[in-house]
Amino acid sequence: MVEIQKSLKGLYYYRGVIDGYGGPMTTGAVKEFQSDRSLVVDGYAGPVTQGELDEVVKAVQSAVGVVTDGDYGPVTQSAVERFQSSHGLTVDGYAGAKTMAALGVSRTKGSNPDPDPDPGGSGELVVINQMDTGPMSDENCGPTSAVITLYALGRPPSGSHKEAVMNMREACRIPAGTWGSDVSHLIQGLGAYDTDARKVDYASALAAAADGKPVILNVNHGVLLGGAPSYGHYVVARGTNSAGEFYVSDPGRASLGIKGYSRSRLEAAARYNRGIIVG
Repeated sequence: MVEIQKSLKGLYYYRGVIDGYGGPMTTGAVKEFQSDRSLVVDGYAGPVTQGELDEVVKAVQSAVGVVTDGDYGPVTQSAVERFQSSHGLTVDGYAGAKTMAALGVSRTKGSNPDPDPDPGGSGELVVINQMDTGPMSDENCGPTSAVITLYALGRPPSGSHKEAVMNMREACRIPAGTWGSDVSHLIQGLGAYDTDARKVDYASALAAAADGKPVILNVNHGVLLGGAPSYGHYVVARGTNSAGEFYVSDPGRASLGIKGYSRSRLEAAARYNRGIIVG
């Protein structure tokens, strides 16, 4: 399973830790790869899927000029990074859709490389309803906010919103029986997606949001919505509009869409004076 995860991560299907554990995140990555390669989509990395995975990795290795051994290790990653740097691509060493297209390697079985593939995210805030994210939906404002920040970075995870949040919750390693999530859980979950995240005080988080960085804010939800104090909650803020209001995606109130809140409203809603800067 370790080698399968390495290959899937190298091809930018898998975003988790290389731990040999075939959990939901790995299964989702296998399904996405199987779908792209016109295989039976069952999430099981059997001989056929492994053979196809080996073939794609070798095609990438051949295109970047390294030994075609099917091992997406440090040598291959470094070669991909050099190619990305010389072609004006994001330098991360992963052969995602855009890098594969530039290499002339088909990501989808039988297709022609797309010279300008959709990278899978506009880099803007999106709305995800935490109440549609599975059995722990009442507690999923943190993992849902973490997924929203991945979209804001233009690096959306694979699968449906529900699958992405469930996988993020697993990556956060929130202890069973724990109500909600701590910022440390969210930082750990984002780290599993190779995404930098750091805990800061609330004012620093707002300053980063004003500069266009996606941030996760720990708020008192009732105050944020203009009412009385109620309960702790996480929302995502990024950027401001012409009136100086912060754009906010609230996973607990998806019906609001992307809403603008004044700095004073957000400052009043601060809870525990903490936030997370992502990316």
